[in-house]
Amino acid sequence: MSLKIELKPRECIIIGDALITNDNDRVRFYIDGNVPILREKFILREKDATTPAKRIYFIVQQMYLSKGSKELQELFVEYIRDLNEAAPSLREYSNPVVEAMIVGNHYNAIKEAAKLVEQEDKLFGATLKAL
Repeated sequence: MSLKIELKPRECIIIGDALITNDNDRVRFYIDGNVPILREKFILREKDATTPAKRIYFIVQQMYLSKGSKELQELFVEYIRDLNEAAPSLREYSNPVVEAMIVGNHYNAIKEAAKLVEQEDKLFGATLKAL
């Protein structure tokens, strides 16, 4: 069964290792196959990974898009460890990310990492923005 994608004007999507940007018209297309796909609303650029949770999100995203690598795995473990030591109150949000990564479900890990970023912002948003 094909995955149906609809893009708004000027919306971006990553399919595999290609960034695709829509023109000025709404477009619909179908994708067959097993390839990593990220819609624009889920894409975090490296320059925007400015907090511990966002760095975790970015690494998880990169692992999903690249199908993992030892270097990225090591960074992920390091970032999770640092976050859990610095903010133990976020552990209940970081644990589901780790669990999804352990079973190899990178897409679900991205969703859980988004919840982690949201919670980090709720708890420390004003403090992190002041830094």
